[in-house]
Amino acid sequence: MAHYSETSLETAACLWEAVLTLRARPITDPDAIGLALAIDNTFDALGTAALRLTVVGWTDVVEAAWRAAENNYPLCFDWDFVPNWIIDNIDWSAPHHPCMQAKAVPWAASSNPSDPA
Repeated sequence: MAHYSETSLETAACLWEAVLTLRARPITDPDAIGLALAIDNTFDALGTAALRLTVVGWTDVVEAAWRAAENNYPLCFDWDFVPNWIIDNIDWSAPHHPCMQAKAVPWAASSNPSDPA
């Protein structure tokens, strides 16, 4: 059985909480409303349990992004960084498969054999 640090468990909880908040309480700007509808469509397509497991799977990437940003990020991790990370890095366009955009995974670009980096 895998063991997770308290920090990783908290990050996973923050991710799930942010998804629920982005879905339930969109601000009045059209992008936020569109995001809420896309997240809601994903809930309908996958179900809560499957989506929760998907979201928890983003934990390591979010923690790596936070480590890279935390010294220069003026706001808090749970209420600012995590929701903004989701907004900036998750593609909700395929309701059965919400996924991280390539820019969210820094090691993805370097592992691409066709990448001339």
